[in-house]
Amino acid sequence: MIFAPEPDLDWHAFFGRAAAVEVEIGSGKGAFLIEYARSNPQRNLLGIENQPRWSRWIAERLARAPQPNARLLCADAALVIARFVRDDSVRAYHLYFPDPWWKRRHHKRRLVQSDFAAELLRTLEPGGVLHLATDVRDRFDAMLCDLTRASFVVRSEPGPTPAGRPLTNFERKYRAEGRALHYATATKPRR
Repeated sequence: MIFAPEPDLDWHAFFGRAAAVEVEIGSGKGAFLIEYARSNPQRNLLGIENQPRWSRWIAERLARAPQPNARLLCADAALVIARFVRDDSVRAYHLYFPDPWWKRRHHKRRLVQSDFAAELLRTLEPGGVLHLATDVRDRFDAMLCDLTRASFVVRSEPGPTPAGRPLTNFERKYRAEGRALHYATATKPRR
């Protein structure tokens, strides 16, 4: 089911229950969103996917196997986070394999840049975490720089997918191709 946010998003009203909120940015076909929601019923999980085709795909999967703790928005994540999400209200963000926007004229569309990093920091609760993964090393390094400049405590995580986290569709594909994958966490400092 695709839900529309209200201004000044009230998570309790949006999910119909009180629980820690996590947000997946760029849900794609929904592999992570659905499996993570299923294996973490004590958390509320919002997936934000900008592509209507994939949003419909996820909505159909959720209709066949409902996850009461999962919601989906078909929207621009940067806009939703900047305009609708309250300060200090998100426990974790999941951002896996964001589009690198290869062409120079498209670089402005890259999601993790200084302004967006500041919005993530604003909306995370103290001690909240951004989980990040990509297969593009130079973008990974640039994102870590932007997150560090925004005052996140950044830690690169070598090796395979962190234990207990479901794989995304891109992650399965890139592993099968033998690509090097890069993982990091960025934590909002406690006050």
